[in-house]
Amino acid sequence: MKMKKTWKTVFWLFSSWIAGMGFPASPVFSEPVKPAVSVVQGGFFLVYEPSGKGTDAVSFLGRSYPMEAVSRSFFGVPSGSRVALVGIDFSQKPGIESMTLNTSSMTVPIRIVSRAFHVSRLTVKSRFVSPPPALISRIIRERHQIITTLARHSPILFDRPFLLPVQGRVTHDFGAIRILNGKTMSRHSGEDIDAPEGSPVLAANDGTVVLAGRFYYDGNMVIIDHGGGLLTEYLHMSTILVHPGERVLKGTLVGRVGHTGRVTGPVFHYGAILAGRHINPMLLSVFPGSRLVLETRSQPVLH
Repeated sequence: MKMKKTWKTVFWLFSSWIAGMGFPASPVFSEPVKPAVSVVQGGFFLVYEPSGKGTDAVSFLGRSYPMEAVSRSFFGVPSGSRVALVGIDFSQKPGIESMTLNTSSMTVPIRIVSRAFHVSRLTVKSRFVSPPPALISRIIRERHQIITTLARHSPILFDRPFLLPVQGRVTHDFGAIRILNGKTMSRHSGEDIDAPEGSPVLAANDGTVVLAGRFYYDGNMVIIDHGGGLLTEYLHMSTILVHPGERVLKGTLVGRVGHTGRVTGPVFHYGAILAGRHINPMLLSVFPGSRLVLETRSQPVLH
């Protein structure tokens, strides 16, 4: 082991933040190294630095997540701290992966836990499996527009819990493998909620509308940017009641349930993307979930 003489970093996972709790004097890492936090496929966690300085960003699974200063209390994190939201895509393989602190090159082991995903086999009309050749260029153009929109990263705009946009029967098929007419299709990236056509669709939290329009696969769709790399999607609506650039508050009416796009009946698709990773939107109701705390001190530590 190596003695670091100028400062030390202690990583510790809290299931909930308890104000005033101290940190253990001994380092978390020991032999053998244990994961600092465990996150399920499609889950996410909050990286939190109480000191508000020292770490500019963290890197995980090929992406960099900037640490952002919060000017007010953020889910128990005091004002002046720095935070980053890190997501695990549903397609990420289980196992232990390393997260790197960009300013020190120190690595933190993160365990990705497997999740059971549903496999659905459906027989549908051929147009739901293979689009008409004449529409391919439109589909490609729309896909590019959506991907570009979801790549945004803006300052965090919310500090309240998320709500479920639609009241209805949740089918729980996030990440499902769909086989249509015997052909394996792309996995289902969100959650479907069955509700009567015309039911209100509400903004899950404060944010900015960054996309609103009609798309071949997704129908009438709205995407809201909540900041910190987190965006939510609202698909297949009959009506869109907001426009791009509009700031919305949690609970704002953004549209109504419909059956536009590639669906066989009225349904609402609720999606969530965090820094390009598809995460389970239902987990937003318990935001921020797991926390990984970074604490800097001036005394030496073995690690």
